Amino acid sequence: MTDKHEPRRPMQGLASLPIFFDLAGKRVLLAGGRPEAAWKAELLQAAGANVDVFSAAPSEEMRKLAAQAAAITLIGRDWAENDFAGMALAVGDFATDEEAARFSAAARRAGVPVNVIDRPLYCDFQFGTIVDRSPLVVAISTSGAAPVFALALRGRLEALLPASLKHWAEAAKAWRPKLTDAPSRRRFWELFTTRALTSHAPDADDLDDMVAAAQRETADRPRGAIALLTITSTDPELLMLKALRFLQAADVVFHDRAVAPAIVEIARRESAKIIVDAEDDIAVQIIARAKDGARVAWLIAGDAVRIDVRALQAANCAVEIVPGAAAPDPEL
Repeated sequence: MTDKHEPRRPMQGLASLPIFFDLAGKRVLLAGGRPEAAWKAELLQAAGANVDVFSAAPSEEMRKLAAQAAAITLIGRDWAENDFAGMALAVGDFATDEEAARFSAAARRAGVPVNVIDRPLYCDFQFGTIVDRSPLVVAISTSGAAPVFALALRGRLEALLPASLKHWAEAAKAWRPKLTDAPSRRRFWELFTTRALTSHAPDADDLDDMVAAAQRETADRPRGAIALLTITSTDPELLMLKALRFLQAADVVFHDRAVAPAIVEIARRESAKIIVDAEDDIAVQIIARAKDGARVAWLIAGDAVRIDVRALQAANCAVEIVPGAAAPDPEL
């Protein structure tokens, strides 16, 4: 029997591509010395860049910043065409569109990505609003449409993401090279994520504890894990938390045609998504995937009681029936 893969709809309507530049040790040209430019200089040097500030009359804020940050160099003149050589980025702060256009054109001729503060027409990239838990960094952009809204969202995220995540992100960077057991690596990162979101900063015992737990659980788990998720609503916001975890961990997602696409699309983008019909021998397909070691989620439109799971269990697959998304009671 041939799997019926549902063609994944290409992403559409992304306002801009979020990209994180590695600026460590690289040079950035900053033209303009007003207070608005000083914040960009501070941000760029914080990301490891060496910032050359071209301004004949830098503001007091810029002078103070340069005195405190060795990576910021004040060049006591305006920018020139040949100043773009060797620059990773160019950022400008200008009072008129004419100045902005001239700077942007010069940067593009030199092949240097350019940003002009508060003038999106002359920009190749934009600065997002940042939540800093470095090396974990979250950036928010509204493509310049609503900066105040972006700031409000940052405030919400600041409250949701504890400061301890910084230490967990640092630990992840240090621990990754030590994870040599490939079969248990994924389970380790699942345990890591749970602990990072529920605990304080990691201590010396966390790595060994999670490595041992991941290896133990991987060895004890039957080959192949299957979750049957009962879906009686078309609203993805009604997904139960446990169902959401199963769905986002699945390598393969089988689903009835009646399951809303908005719910199917919550699964990991790289997971295989396969439509099943009532006449299909679904168990054979699921067992084959599970025996290859895949984590399988089966989205069932309706009540899972009607599903006979004995064939799955007989194949030594771990099977769990999980309430997925339930329709609200119309009487409430």
